[in-house]
Amino acid sequence: MKLHYLAAVPFLFVLCLSARVVAADSDVPQALAGETMLAPADAEKLLSELPAFKDPQPIKAHIKTEVADELMGARVEEGELLLDRPARVLRRFTKPSVKIWLLDGTLLSEYGAKTKKLYVKDFSQAPRALKLIQAAFTGDLKTLKELFDVFIFKGSADGQALYRFVLTRKGGTDSPALYKRIQARLYEKGLFFHEIEYVPESGDRVLERYTEIAAVAKPADKDFVLDLPDDVVRKTEVIGKSADK
Repeated sequence: MKLHYLAAVPFLFVLCLSARVVAADSDVPQALAGETMLAPADAEKLLSELPAFKDPQPIKAHIKTEVADELMGARVEEGELLLDRPARVLRRFTKPSVKIWLLDGTLLSEYGAKTKKLYVKDFSQAPRALKLIQAAFTGDLKTLKELFDVFIFKGSADGQALYRFVLTRKGGTDSPALYKRIQARLYEKGLFFHEIEYVPESGDRVLERYTEIAAVAKPADKDFVLDLPDDVVRKTEVIGKSADK
């Protein structure tokens, strides 16, 4: 089963299970005006101290996704994020049409109202892939360092420190990475990234902006139940097995 495009799911296509990494970008990212690059020891310390990483809370946020389509022009989709780390993420888009994306435990589901089809990937037999996917969706940079070299730059904006994270794909391994570069921005007191940009090996650049980020009480199971039409067509693939079902 091929997982179709769904509003540039954050970090989802970072994990392309059949891709082989043969090379990485040779240039080390450089600091922008007003920034300084953190030394490796300082960068490692930061990943343990910032609120977004130290005490990750359940959050809700508004998402605005912009896809730089060279042929069709820029595409924009808007929706809401519900994040219950480390294993549950719900992205529900309502503009311009309903699209729903859910990671719940070992299952990754995608639904589009236009097609009335639900695609489900079951990662219960692929624990390493599941671990990386969970890290990708929740912003767990320590785990994503298995796939990417992480560079951190410190600047300032709106009266507080602003960090820019640049992830460049590692080369020479079988790491399942599709994006060659990811850039994310996070305020010092932020609970989640407010901006993530994805640069693929080929294809369209994607920019996601998160606003109205707020901590919420731990969501209940019912908050992650997909309310879908009765006539939805469902297809499931078990990752790690040769046959689909």
